[in-house]
Amino acid sequence: MDDFTPADRIELHELAARYGNAIDSRNWDRLRVVFTQDCRYELVSFGRLNTVLRGIGALRTYMARSAEHPIAHHVTNVEVDASGDPVRMFSLVIATLPGGSASSAQYQDVVVRTPDGWRISERVVTLRREPRR
Repeated sequence: MDDFTPADRIELHELAARYGNAIDSRNWDRLRVVFTQDCRYELVSFGRLNTVLRGIGALRTYMARSAEHPIAHHVTNVEVDASGDPVRMFSLVIATLPGGSASSAQYQDVVVRTPDGWRISERVVTLRREPRR
């Protein structure tokens, strides 16, 4: 992307953090400042949770109804690839689960610049490490 700036890179790193903060505070309305209205959200390798959600409404409903959320999402290792179109973002998450166990997943995102700032239009979440029970 020719007009990609250091300010864009900073905004994308904040976007990655904003997702974790919205989820951890259970503020599902804040997902609107993370994802596009027509977003695609895919869960991979989550056993019975493998699913594809389409649209911010479906994502918000899923998140609000899911009883299996980690209590904390620590988003890290954010990389942004602006060498092509679309811009892609990769990050890892360490999730703290109730009872003190942890798991890890990776986020592979397609991000787009909107009039309201950068948003995730597609996210694939792949479980990397099952929690120890």
